[in-house]
This record gives sequence, structure tokens and C-alpha cells, in this order.
Amino acid sequence: MRFNPLVFAGLLVLASCLNSKDYDIDKVTLTPTVALPLAFGNISILDLISDKDSSYLRVYPDGLLYFYYSQSLASQDIRGLFDLPNNVNNTSFDVPQGTLPPSSADVQVATISKAIDLNLSPEQLTEILLKSGTLSSTVSLSPANASLPFEVRVTLTDVVQKTSLQPLTFTAGSGVTTRQLRDYIIKCVSNRFNIKLDLILKSRTSSVFVANNTKANVQLSFTGMDFSYIRGFFGDQSATIPAQTIDLGVFTSSLNKSKVSFVQPLITMKVRSDYGMACEVNFSKLQASKPGATLPFQISPASPVNLAFPTTLGTSANTTVSVLNASDLLNFSPTKLEYAATARINKGVPAASNFLADTSKLRVTMTTEIPLYGKASGVLLIDTLKIDLDKVDESTVTSASMKVKSVNEMPLDAFIQLYMADQNYAILDSLFTTNQTFLVKASTVTAAGELQTAGNSDVQINLDPQKLNKLFKSKYLLVRSVMNTTRDNTGELLNVKFKSSYKLKLNVGMLAKLNIKSE
Repeated sequence: MRFNPLVFAGLLVLASCLNSKDYDIDKVTLTPTVALPLAFGNISILDLISDKDSSYLRVYPDGLLYFYYSQSLASQDIRGLFDLPNNVNNTSFDVPQGTLPPSSADVQVATISKAIDLNLSPEQLTEILLKSGTLSSTVSLSPANASLPFEVRVTLTDVVQKTSLQPLTFTAGSGVTTRQLRDYIIKCVSNRFNIKLDLILKSRTSSVFVANNTKANVQLSFTGMDFSYIRGFFGDQSATIPAQTIDLGVFTSSLNKSKVSFVQPLITMKVRSDYGMACEVNFSKLQASKPGATLPFQISPASPVNLAFPTTLGTSANTTVSVLNASDLLNFSPTKLEYAATARINKGVPAASNFLADTSKLRVTMTTEIPLYGKASGVLLIDTLKIDLDKVDESTVTSASMKVKSVNEMPLDAFIQLYMADQNYAILDSLFTTNQTFLVKASTVTAAGELQTAGNSDVQINLDPQKLNKLFKSKYLLVRSVMNTTRDNTGELLNVKFKSSYKLKLNVGMLAKLNIKSE
């Protein structure tokens, strides 16, 4: 509740206007009753909601207010199962021995075809589009022979450029040669792809002697390989999805320590998978919690949940999980919704055509809607009003009373206590006795919980001299309101609705009887 206290107006003494030369008056005594406003205005449910919680407040088309919490929790943990390891492969050619005559042309003298194994398990990949990676070739002769010009032509038969589909081919002389693998597609059979190496003796103008057992050595090193997508069968594997939390701030602020019961709250979970494979999610933790207590979710389908999955790379599939005990969970007044899970792919599947992209994710979105439709008791609101009575002479006040008048469309009554506090917020006393605090009357409601008639209150409470004295010593009024929703004739709380148009018109003031003397 956000009051706007007004600084009390100073009293205007009119005795100075009297001219004793015209009138023979010894003294004047005035005993007016002055109304001093403390707070007034229209209050809506928004004024009773904390600033933090109001950002989650929305309105249905019929005007009913509701809290809306939604959080998408993205995980790339399945993607993390698949890393392409570095790979080193060594090959040697036998170089023709003896004295080799001059040659006017390059001559291909040997060819080796072989398969490169990516050494992956349990996945069996068939296609990889690389977004990064380097191929380094290191070529040398043993024993060394600087007089023999040669090179090795490397053809990666199953590694093709993604646009032209031409295989990666290059020649490497003695030393190190590098090629970037970005935008190349590796075509595999069970993680293996083919390459071809050709040993070429270059043209020469003179004879060259080649010793026995001379070898041309080729080392191919694949490093830093990462993919844009992969295809194949990925095997039966599991990944852990880290624990995640959604904070429900309304139960730690606006509804802190209150007892609530909501009608038709909703908690829904939607799991969106970008992974082209059968996937099962097993929730190891799925619960509402508050300090010292937890309450588990009841979901349909029950855990483990088999997820729908896309059949085309770049698309997604959604699985909706219904929460069967949403009312129980939210009436539990939790401060957090928590979950942790494991994802298992290809459970019991011997073979399949799987795919995933480097951007693929498993997203769990949890959405909570809490309509302000239900019943509540013990809703606590605390606020502070600054007051200033310095301009009022306490000695002129002979008696005072508090006046509270309200017209309330909200199905919410209020027991209000005002505590007088000094400049350090130390409480001096309460303003009202216990039986004087019922100051705002709730509206009556229809069977559907909607406004029927506004509640009207007009209360005047006399202040005893001791409390009045403490009021003049106070710098602040601490307002403590305990609110409950509308009750029936037997005192039972009813299910009521809070709509955005409902208002509480409130006027709070003090009536002071003054005794002013002028001589």
C-alpha cells in the first residue's frame, strides 16, 4: 500500500487582526475542530504487489490478473558427447634405388590408397561438415638425399568441398604443408574415409644415386577439427543436464508467510529438441521447494519422458509435459521450482540415421501461470509514512481521533495497525488497541468470485492523551496491514477474483479539537 502523507498545515491565529483601540476585549478563546488529512487516494492491487513482483503481473482479456513466470533452460550436453579427436597417420613409400638417369618429365612411381580411422566410439559417423580444422603434411626422405627432387600428391577422396563437391587435393614437397578444412565434408563408412597418396619423382637434368632402403615418409596430422553438423548412428549414450532453478519471487515478497489457495493455476513444461535421434529424459529432480520443505511434481507422461525428435536437420520437435498437481505445488507457496535430468539417446536402438548440428540444443521451458483467483489469509503489508507535527502546538490540542473511511471494490479486508516511531525508526507505541484495527471491509462477491458490492467502512477511533503525546514525538508512522480475502456468513474464506479495475478508495485523517486563546 503506497500512502502519500501530507505535511500538516499550520494553524492560523487570527487574534493579530483585532484592534484593541476599536474594541474593549480582554481575551478571545477559540475551540475549533480541525480535520488534518494523513492519506487519501485510490489503491489497486498493483499497489499491494511489490515492485519486483509487478513485472510478472499480466491481465487476461476478462481483466483477471495473473502472475506469469517463464524460463527457457538451454542445454548442449548431448552436443558435448561428440568431439572429433586429433588424428595422426604415417605412411612410407619405397623409393626406387640405384642410379636414376636424368628425366625430362615428372614421373609417378608409386601410389598408396588407405583409410583414415577417426577412432570414435560408440558413434559410427557417415558425414561430417567441418567448420574448422587443419591438415598438416610432413614429408621427408630417409636417408636424406638433397639431390633427388620429389613430391607427394595427396588426394582426400572422401573429403569434398561443400559447394563444388570436389575432393581436397594438394602436393607437398619436403617439409611441412598445411591446408584448412573449413567447409569440407567428410564422407565416412563407420568412421573411416579414404585417401590416396602418389609419390612423384620430379624432372632432373642429371643422374641421382639413391641408396638401398630409401623411404619417402608422409605424416598427415588432423588437428582442431570441429563440425557444423554430423550424421550417422550415435550409439546408446547418456548426458547429464545440470540442475536448474526458477525463482518464484511472489512467495518471498508479496505473499511471504501468507496462506494461499489458488484456483486453476497452470504449470506446463515444453521440451524442444533439435537432435535428430530418439532421446529419453529422466528427471532426477523435479520439485517445488521452500526453506525446509519440498514437494515433487506429478507429470504426464511420467518420467522418463520419450521426446519427439525432428526428421530434418535444422528443424525441431516439441514435447509437452503436463503437470498434474499444479494446484498443490503453488498452494505449497514455493520459492523455487527445481529440476535436474539425464538425457539418454538411442536407448535400445541397434542402428538409426541420427544427426545433430553444432548449435543443437535440448531446451526445457517451464511456464507458470498463477491467476489471482482463490483465497488467502495473513497477507502482510508493511509501509512507512513520514509525518511532521512541528507546526502544530501540542498544548492547543485538547483531544483527537483517527478517522478512516473506505469504499473497497477489492475482495480483501484489512486489519491495520499504525506504529509510532522516532527519527531512528525506534517504535514508541502502537496507535490502536487490538479491537480497533479492523479498518477496511472487503467487498462481497458472486458465486463466481467477482465483485458484487463494494465494502464500506467509516471508523472513528479516539486517541487517549498518552498516545497523542507520543504521536507528537513521532517522525514516522509504520503501517502494518494483515489482509484476508472475503469470507461467507460462517466465516469461511471464499474463492475470489482480483481484476485490474478493482479499486480501494481510502481516506485517513485526524480530527483534532483545539483550544486557542489570544489576549
